[in-house]
Amino acid sequence: MKHILTLLTALILVSFTALCAAEPPFPAGIEHVRVERSDSDRYQFLHDPAIEFHKGELFAAWYNCPEKEIVGESLIRCRRSKDGGKTWSALEVIAEDTSRDGTYYVPAQLLSRGGVLHAFVGKMKGHDLITTCAVFVLNEATHRWEPRGDIADLFLPNCQPLKMADGNWIMAGRVASRFGVKPRIPAVAISRGDDLTGRWQVVPLLSEELPTPHCPETTVWVEGRELLAITRNEMGAVPFVFTSHDYGRTWSAVKDHAFTASTSKLYAGHLSTGQRYLVFNQPKDGEKGFNSREMLVIGVSRPGESSLAKTWCVQNHSTADRPAASHYPCAIEHDGRLFVLYTAGLVGRRQCELAIIPITSLKDTEK
Repeated sequence: MKHILTLLTALILVSFTALCAAEPPFPAGIEHVRVERSDSDRYQFLHDPAIEFHKGELFAAWYNCPEKEIVGESLIRCRRSKDGGKTWSALEVIAEDTSRDGTYYVPAQLLSRGGVLHAFVGKMKGHDLITTCAVFVLNEATHRWEPRGDIADLFLPNCQPLKMADGNWIMAGRVASRFGVKPRIPAVAISRGDDLTGRWQVVPLLSEELPTPHCPETTVWVEGRELLAITRNEMGAVPFVFTSHDYGRTWSAVKDHAFTASTSKLYAGHLSTGQRYLVFNQPKDGEKGFNSREMLVIGVSRPGESSLAKTWCVQNHSTADRPAASHYPCAIEHDGRLFVLYTAGLVGRRQCELAIIPITSLKDTEK
């Protein structure tokens, strides 16, 4: 309890002014790679990517639609890289509506465990009308993705599952209160040990759903039995914050804190250096304010500390030829580098881009 209170106090006392400079610098050595071109084929809409390393290959996945978000068709596709993200393979399909029964696949989260690559995928029967979260696994012999059933009803996954100290996995996301409505309750799904294809328990972070137009995408930090969840707030620049002291079984809201972010998906994690990080969109002054997704940043703590001490820029709409938004990040560390995958573009065609950041450049937390 003492540790989580310290953690919460650290987060609460981080002011936006102190954490986010008007133009935070790029970390030294950052590289940018385009994974999927916006004009590669007939699928013009792309969003909400996922990333994972598996048996020496880097996998990047996302959902595609012909022209607009979850209209006409939505399938999960991916590419692979054998050289650390510099070049990418041909497109492959993870999940699609082969039966033509009106199922939309949105989005996917990837996890390599026990030599098996899993994809946890939301299934919908309309725009944002989640029905279940399904799991697919990659068949190494055929190089095809195979369905393994549904793990949770009404749950939409937002982040890669994390292993907890009690032996279970936890996946942050959001859940619908019933079939036929949008998932407006921040939630987590908890596995039964390492049974990743069995049924998971869905635990809401709130007892009631948030009103329209909330889209409570959620991410979580895990430190022993203590968990801290951060949820997108559609109505302002102050995200919702929740805490759990029992491996995510029960949750309490943190009412007052000073952390700010744009109304978009956030992604939390820990580095091997002992630093925590949070990738998010930085609000800006002016008309767009907390709706701005032009600048994607990463806040990092000092090693072993809980508060975010410095912000670095991941991508910025700094020139006329850059897409007007860089948003919906996911991240994974591998071989001394942090790989941040995100959607580039807001209106019209979109593409998937990757930022590769040396971990050593994130150690500098002096202001």
